[in-house]
Amino acid sequence: MAAKTISFPKGKGHLTHNNRDFICKNVVPERTVWNRIYIQEPLKDAYEKCFGQALRDYNATQKRKDRRKEDYLKEIENSCNKERTFYENIVQIGKKTDTPVADENGVLTEDAKAAIAVLEQYARTFQERNPNLYLFNCVMHLDEATPHLHIDYIPVAHGYKNGMKTRNSLTKAFQQMGFAKAVSRKQNETVAWQEREREYLTELCREQGIEIEVLGIQRDNLSLPEYKAAMREVEQLEQQAVVLDKRNEALEQQNDDLAQKTSELCGQVQEMEAQNNELVLQAQKLTEQIEEAEAKEKAAKEVLAKHDLRAETFKMISKEVAAETKSMKSVAVPMTNLFGSEEYVKVKKSDWNKILDAFSKAVSRNHLLEKYEKKIFGLEKKTAVLADQVEKLKRFVASRGLGETFVEFLKSLAPKTMKQKLEDAKLDAVEHNCQRKNQQALTEKNKRWQQEM
Repeated sequence: MAAKTISFPKGKGHLTHNNRDFICKNVVPERTVWNRIYIQEPLKDAYEKCFGQALRDYNATQKRKDRRKEDYLKEIENSCNKERTFYENIVQIGKKTDTPVADENGVLTEDAKAAIAVLEQYARTFQERNPNLYLFNCVMHLDEATPHLHIDYIPVAHGYKNGMKTRNSLTKAFQQMGFAKAVSRKQNETVAWQEREREYLTELCREQGIEIEVLGIQRDNLSLPEYKAAMREVEQLEQQAVVLDKRNEALEQQNDDLAQKTSELCGQVQEMEAQNNELVLQAQKLTEQIEEAEAKEKAAKEVLAKHDLRAETFKMISKEVAAETKSMKSVAVPMTNLFGSEEYVKVKKSDWNKILDAFSKAVSRNHLLEKYEKKIFGLEKKTAVLADQVEKLKRFVASRGLGETFVEFLKSLAPKTMKQKLEDAKLDAVEHNCQRKNQQALTEKNKRWQQEM
C-alpha cells in the first residue's frame, strides 16, 4: 500500500451539502446510500442544549427588558465580531489517485476500506477527545472521489464572570481542553489542536497499516559552504518571521480592541434604538391623551354653552315675572286696618291665584338656578384642569424633542387626499405595466428559444 497524506483543512460548513439536501456535480448519486451518518442534530436544538440554561440564567438577572437576550444563535449570526455559529473540519486520508472510493467496476477498493476504518474510529472518538467541542453534525461521504469526513462542531466555553456564564468561544474552548495560550500566530491554540488531531490520525493509520507521507520535507545533500549559507538564510528568515509575528500580534491586539469597541458601539446603537422606540410609544400615548383631553374639553364647552343658553332663558323669564309682579301690585287696593297700624291690601280672588302661581314658579326657578350654577362651577373647574393637562402634555412633547415626530405621526393618521390617491394609482399602474412588459418579453424569449431548439 502506497504512502498516503492526511488532510485536515477547515470546511465552509455547508450543512445542506454535507447532509445531501442537494446533490453537487462531483457526487455519484448511486453511491449516496454508502454514506455514513454519525450524528445530525439541528443547529437550533444544539444551541439550546449547549447554551439554553445559561441564557435563561442570564435573563433572570436582568431587570431591564432591552438587555435580555431572546435568541443566542441569532446574536452570534448577527455578531459585529464576525463570530461563527459553528466550525467545520474535513478529514481525509489519501487522494483520489491513491485512495479512490470505488474501482472501475463500482466496487469498494481495499485502500478505501482501510481509510474508512480510520475515519470511522476518528469520528466515534471525536467527542470524547474534545469535550468542549460539541459535535452536532458528522457524516462520512463515500459518494465522491475519496472517502472523507465532515466534522461540524460548536465551541463551548464555561466560567465567564460577566454576561452569560457559558458562551461560544473557540479559543477559550481550546484553552479549557488544556491547550496553552497563543504566543504567536504560528503558535496558538488552534494550531496545537490540529497537530494533536493529526498525530491521532497518524496513529490510527499505522494501526491499519497505512504509511503516512509528510509533504514539504526534502533531503538534499549539501556541501559545508552551501549548508552554512542556507543556515544564514534560515536565520535571517527566522528573524524576519519574529518581526512579522510581533507585528501580527500588535495587529491582532488592535483588531481585538476594534472588535471590542465595535461590540460596544453595537450595544449603544441597540440601546438607542430601544430608547427611540420607547419615545415613539410615548408620543403615541401622549397623542391619545391629548386627543382624549381635547375631546373632554370640547364636551365640557358644549355643556357650558347649553347652560349659558339656559341662563339666558332664566333671565328672560325673570324679566317676564318682574313685569307680572308689577302688574299684580297695581291691582292690589290698600285698606285701613281698624286694629293696628299695619297696612292691608285687598285683591280679587283670581288675581290672588295668579300671585300664588307666580310665587310658586319663582321658587322653583330659584332652586333650578342654584342647581345649575353649581353644575356650571364644577364644569368650569374641570375644563380648567383639562386645559392645564393639555398644556403640560404639549410642553412635555416639546422638551423631549418629539415635535417633528409627533407632527409626522399626526400626518400619518390623516386620510389621504384625492390627489394623493390618484398619484398612488398612477404609480401602481406604471409598475403593473412594467411587470406586464417584462412578462411579455420573457414569453417571447422563451418562444424564440423553443423555436431554435
